[in-house]
Amino acid sequence: MELKVQRRLSFNTLISYRKDVMDFRQFLLEHRGDDPTVESLGSLKIVDFRSWFSFRIGKGLIARSNSRALSAVRSFFNYLAKKNLIDLKVINSVRRPKLPALLPKPIAEESLLRFLDLDYFFDRDLDWINCRDRALYSLLYCCGLRINEALDIRTKDVGKEIRIVGKGKKDRIIMLLPLVFTRIRSYIISCPHNLNDGFLFVGVRGKRLHASYVDSRLRKLRLIHDLPDHASAHAFRHSFATHLIQHGADLRSVQELLGHESLSSTQIYTDLDDYSLLKVYERTHPLGKH
Repeated sequence: MELKVQRRLSFNTLISYRKDVMDFRQFLLEHRGDDPTVESLGSLKIVDFRSWFSFRIGKGLIARSNSRALSAVRSFFNYLAKKNLIDLKVINSVRRPKLPALLPKPIAEESLLRFLDLDYFFDRDLDWINCRDRALYSLLYCCGLRINEALDIRTKDVGKEIRIVGKGKKDRIIMLLPLVFTRIRSYIISCPHNLNDGFLFVGVRGKRLHASYVDSRLRKLRLIHDLPDHASAHAFRHSFATHLIQHGADLRSVQELLGHESLSSTQIYTDLDDYSLLKVYERTHPLGKH
């Protein structure tokens, strides 16, 4: 409850944390030969945590997964420490696994624009389903939304501007381009369900769409319409940021549009296209004009 209410972690993160803590408990049961207690957790040494990481690496778990697992166990230890049941000295000395730099993978601008202008996505879909998907995909690319941010939008809140509640309950205002606003209105008009008092994007039964369903459809669409293998709902967000920067947008503006807490999260998009950077350099440097 503390992680959900005070730290405002997402449902998926809470599920992952619970699994990581239970896996740690199972490791200790096998590693030390008995079910861990508060007292035995307090007696753990740095070598025990190293053994735990070795065990996970032996199972093929990557650094990112191991880092998250350490965060989960640390959160559990912090909870016990607040109740004065355990000391944090040992676990706080455990180093987080070094994470490899993962660059976002955008979809090529030409491919994405061509995809958004298709007459249909699946030829057997009802017209309103096609309108819905075009509106959703256009919105993701237009505004760089996380998929759940888009799926949480309610119809009554749709206007030329929409208030989005992002990570950590942080609000931001997004502005809709006229084309995207028109596509959303066309979807609302064509939808057979009453959307007025509910979520904007719904399935065939009128219930809110789930992110897993959206990505499942995109996995099929990329085979049909020649999209890259990494095409996903989140790739639309990466594409939004990358294409804005390639066309000259400044980092601070993109940071605000994405809803990033820190500029460092946005800077990763400047590493994606050395060719575009070279072109800007050649076009703007005084010696490049000679």
